[in-house]
Amino acid sequence: MGQLPDHWVVRELTERDYGIDLMVEIFAPGLKDAKGKDAFAATGAVFHIQIKGTEESLKPVHAGTINYCIDKKSLSYVEKFSTPFLLFRVSVTDPQSIYFLWIQRYIKDVMDRETPMWREDMEDSITVRIPPENKLSNGINKIEGIAYRPKYLEELAEFSEIYTDIGSRIGAIRTGMHDVNQEVIADLKNRACRAQRLNVLLTRNECCINRQSLDALIQYIVGLDKQEGRSTEPPEEYNFKILAQSITGMGLVENFVLENDGLSAY
Repeated sequence: MGQLPDHWVVRELTERDYGIDLMVEIFAPGLKDAKGKDAFAATGAVFHIQIKGTEESLKPVHAGTINYCIDKKSLSYVEKFSTPFLLFRVSVTDPQSIYFLWIQRYIKDVMDRETPMWREDMEDSITVRIPPENKLSNGINKIEGIAYRPKYLEELAEFSEIYTDIGSRIGAIRTGMHDVNQEVIADLKNRACRAQRLNVLLTRNECCINRQSLDALIQYIVGLDKQEGRSTEPPEEYNFKILAQSITGMGLVENFVLENDGLSAY
């Protein structure tokens, strides 16, 4: 517990042993309250921790990974959740050596590829291989990225629906195939304002789309009722389209980018 950041609110779940030891909610630092003291904002990012401790020191095996033999029932339970589950492997003799593994992604990227029939095998347990770079002391940003992912995907799906509608209607207006009046303008503007409230998506996407991008789009929409406003292309149209379509193959792209940096998604 003492190794976790201050802006992580940690709740112990001890009433029943279902494999969840801690629930962590991430808050964003950098704010000030009315008295000028440090304050934190809720982000909606949550993840669970399953702690597995040992009195021995944690050392990589010959393959360079930190291995742990985990019960398959725990894995079957964990993969039912969209909330990320992280396995924390902890040595009580060396509390600085804490390694983590995103279990659901490990199942998808490793187990289902290497041993696709692991669920049907007779063994009660299976060995997972924790990458040595997944050390808590330098993995805070990676863990937070994992925790934000479910909300990011939810907002990305909503954005894709919103912008596909906005983009197609703007295209039809520019070609004279769609009526344009104050009611249409107001509806398009409201849709864009809804996209502007997708906080996680707008602060964590790799397509350079942010609130300023939506501000520019809203201003463009307001000018569509004038003929000269339809003669120019929508602002950042290419980046908007790329973001709206990025949900397809997202996992493959994530893995490709991380592998180039010598890291794993899990």
